[in-house]
Amino acid sequence: MSTNTTYNVRIDKEMRKKADILYKNMGLSLSSAINLFVTQSVIQGKLPLTEVVAEPLYAYALLRDAEEIDIALNNGTATVYNTPEELFASWENE
Repeated sequence: MSTNTTYNVRIDKEMRKKADILYKNMGLSLSSAINLFVTQSVIQGKLPLTEVVAEPLYAYALLRDAEEIDIALNNGTATVYNTPEELFASWENE
C-alpha cells in the first residue's frame, strides 16, 4: 500500500502565483503538477521536459468564451448556424 509524505518546496512568491494560474488552466493543482513531474522523472529516469507549452491567458479566454456561449445558448440569444456556408454568408452580410 502506498502512503503519502509531505515535502516543503521553496518557490518565489510571484512564480508560485503564475504556476497556480498555469496549472489551474490545465485542470491541475500545483501539488498535482509536482507529483506528475516527480512520477514522470522516476518512470523516465530523467527530467521529463517536453515541448508542451501552455498559454494560461489563452486558456482563460477560451473558458470565458465558452461560458458566454453557454449563457447565450441557454437564454436563446445565440445565433446557431447549421452549416459552415451559413456562417460564412453571415460574415459577408456584416
